[in-house]
Amino acid sequence: MQEITRFMDPTYIVYAGASGVFLGFLFLLFFLYHRIRWLLGLASRRKTVSPGLIASLRNLVGILLWTSVFGMCLFLGFFLRSYHAFTYERPVSEIICEPLDAGKTSRITLIQFSPRVSRQFLIRGDQWMIEGDILKWDNWLRFLGLDTRYRLTRLRGRYILTEQEAREQPTVYPLARDENDPLWRYLYEYGDRMPFVSTVYGSAAFQLTGGRKSYLLYVSSSGFVVRQKPTRPAT
Repeated sequence: MQEITRFMDPTYIVYAGASGVFLGFLFLLFFLYHRIRWLLGLASRRKTVSPGLIASLRNLVGILLWTSVFGMCLFLGFFLRSYHAFTYERPVSEIICEPLDAGKTSRITLIQFSPRVSRQFLIRGDQWMIEGDILKWDNWLRFLGLDTRYRLTRLRGRYILTEQEAREQPTVYPLARDENDPLWRYLYEYGDRMPFVSTVYGSAAFQLTGGRKSYLLYVSSSGFVVRQKPTRPAT
């Protein structure tokens, strides 16, 4: 389904369906106008040309068929638009993990897409973890195409065992220019009271550091999503 919405914008289907339904409504009004004029002519005993029962039925069926087809297009467009709005995952960064030794140290290359910035970090731990802030709009704004707002804040190393996490010295790096940004502080404190805002919260995603692997970080309607990039076979 995501492949369909990627190559075919549902908005165009909505526009086509709405235009067809509107034209069908106009055709129906035109059809009724002529039939009412004919009936009024009969009532006033004026000489009028009969439209013919077969021709009238044919035209009415054609109008209803036209309106039904474009009505289904309109419904399909709204369905695909809703699916796209609530399942779309926007790629925001690429994360490349390279183990450096037999220990727990790894080199993380973070490539942000907008603006395109590449940075490298050394972390210790069984996993790398990326954190950020999420602003989720009301569902009707998501349906209209307003993307979830986000901010990457930290990259850190993480241990699977809680005891080791408490014992080892953590490796934490800031990703935001202003960690104490007043706008995000305001959103965290008052976001649930603001119109058009569903919620503001923090989101994190983590993966294992073993082996050289590359991941894509996405932001969705519910937070961050990490997917490993498929490895291309050597040629």
